[in-house]
Amino acid sequence: MKTHIQNHLSQVLQHLYVNPLERCNLRCKICYTRKTSPILTELEIVDFVNKYQKTQSLKIITFCGGEVFTLKYFPALINYLTDLGLFIQIITNGTIDHLKDLKNPNAVNLIVSIDGPESYHDQNRGEGTFQKSIAFLNHAKKMGFHTEIFSIVTKQNFEMINDFEKYINNIVGNIQITYHPRKPLTYLTQHPISNIVGRTENFNYPTEQQLTKLYQTKTVFPPKNLGCYQIALMSDGKIYGCCEGTLPIGTIKDSIPKLIDRLTQRLKNWDKNNAKLSCLGCSQPDFVCGLKL
Repeated sequence: MKTHIQNHLSQVLQHLYVNPLERCNLRCKICYTRKTSPILTELEIVDFVNKYQKTQSLKIITFCGGEVFTLKYFPALINYLTDLGLFIQIITNGTIDHLKDLKNPNAVNLIVSIDGPESYHDQNRGEGTFQKSIAFLNHAKKMGFHTEIFSIVTKQNFEMINDFEKYINNIVGNIQITYHPRKPLTYLTQHPISNIVGRTENFNYPTEQQLTKLYQTKTVFPPKNLGCYQIALMSDGKIYGCCEGTLPIGTIKDSIPKLIDRLTQRLKNWDKNNAKLSCLGCSQPDFVCGLKL
């Protein structure tokens, strides 16, 4: 395996991804995840984290859902983890404010989903959600949390990005915005688990020209050089090699060395079959963000 991939992997292994549930308090029109029933318990997450730390140095955990703030145990879990010295990232829609229950704001980064100007955002996520998310962000900043915005890009809202950034700067202040192109139709229709397309009217996929410009001028996820793999624990107890994996590398009951070895083997397979590429690799060589290679 190339040195730059190996070095990146050593950093990636210090960052866990945990998706404790798929359920959400919103019904976004372009959501592509099934709202399945399994929910990880607080004890399952704590036990997995403790097991992980016995084998591998851990610095960061990113939580995503569904909507994690719908979990009654979530604030207590975050307090437990930050007390261990871990830095926590929380991807949230920002419509449920339990920030007063989190006791270590400086150890938490809140990544709030906002998809452009108010009228466009609310078309997707529901009337009034934009103002709730902005209020959440401003409350978080006052309390000393780290904050970011995660914004889905479509063909329609691409031209709104510059005005959106100016507006956000006026009402929230300087804040990092990461843009996520709406998943291509190849991903949504070929996905072996969900196969959910969602609404396309007024939420079309960005054009190739728009995507090129987006990657040239903005911070984008997934990054153009890939490398977004990590050990990812999902709500059904399966472990994947990235946050949107389709082929598990194991389960919550497997040993950490076994999971790391399986992720490493995926990357070696990528490296072998994509030798001419200089990127940081992918844990799913046969389904790279929905594009079958």
